[in-house]
Amino acid sequence: MKVAIVGAGLSGLSCAFELKKYGIKPTIFEKRSEVGDTLDYAVSTLRIFMKFNGSPRKYLKKNYGLNMVPLNPLKKIVMIGPSNRAILKGNLGYIFKKGLEPYSMENQIAKQVNLPIDFDSSISVDNIKNDFDYIVWATGIHTLSKKLNLWTTTFSTYARVATILGNFKTDSTNMWLNREYARNGYGYLLPYGEKKACLSLIVNNIPASELNYYWKKFWEREKFKWTVLETRDMEYVAGFAKPIKVDNIYFVGNTAGLTENIVGSGAMNAIESGIMAARSMVKNLDYNDLMADASEKVKKNHDVRKFLNTLDNKGFDRLIAFLDLPVIKQIIYNNPLYKTTHSSPIIKLYNKFINNY
Repeated sequence: MKVAIVGAGLSGLSCAFELKKYGIKPTIFEKRSEVGDTLDYAVSTLRIFMKFNGSPRKYLKKNYGLNMVPLNPLKKIVMIGPSNRAILKGNLGYIFKKGLEPYSMENQIAKQVNLPIDFDSSISVDNIKNDFDYIVWATGIHTLSKKLNLWTTTFSTYARVATILGNFKTDSTNMWLNREYARNGYGYLLPYGEKKACLSLIVNNIPASELNYYWKKFWEREKFKWTVLETRDMEYVAGFAKPIKVDNIYFVGNTAGLTENIVGSGAMNAIESGIMAARSMVKNLDYNDLMADASEKVKKNHDVRKFLNTLDNKGFDRLIAFLDLPVIKQIIYNNPLYKTTHSSPIIKLYNKFINNY
């Protein structure tokens, strides 16, 4: 079996990891010169978005034999609105590192794959589709999905990601909601350690030229005093691809629309989609069926995003005050069985009412 994997990120490397179990050595193409992003940043896996309970480390090891070590557990989220704030505590999730370090998510998987990677390779699907039995499209962007008329955009943003120096609690994250500088997007901080962290601002429905304006407003409004080491701007587009396999091409990770557009969580879906793509090839299973539950969960969570898009700053303050109620904290954050999809029917009804109104 000849398999090409285009992209050596989470989904592409996870696919290679699974194929190797069956004695298949894919050809892996990567447009960058090494595994991992050149900019420091962190991602969180929040329990309320995951289909399983407990540690992702245990889940991945038990179900797929994949070893993934998080940077830190996430025990506290401070949600900051225009006038209100809420402090949420519990076993909320985990923080993982992205980047070039050996302990980054991509490099943890690459070490277990231990296969050659063809770096500095910008690949067109038309140039390789006849040379391989299967192609796994793992570039992290929706360009090919859109070209093949499979893609529907649901949330379009520009983001600025900064590495900052200061004093941080390693198990705590901040999240900011304020239309003044984020519109219907958000800001967030995830620590790497006690002295270094990732600060990001995601703003929806703006041209790239306006991002600097919103970034300045963010810093002025919140009166940050941190030192910025580096920043990078990027476009992020969330949406859905359907179907996620066409002919001999498998779409995985964000190319398949498997990133939540509430807070951009998608690492676990990226890993599982790569693994399921491999199993589909080896065992002749329907990949669209294997990923149907994950795709449906992302679509249900899109109802939450549509709800957030209706809120003004007063609405953000009311939402934060609601989340700060003791009974709500008990139901959502101290209940290991609660998932965001459980609220989907109520939120969907609300969205329908608002649109009709």
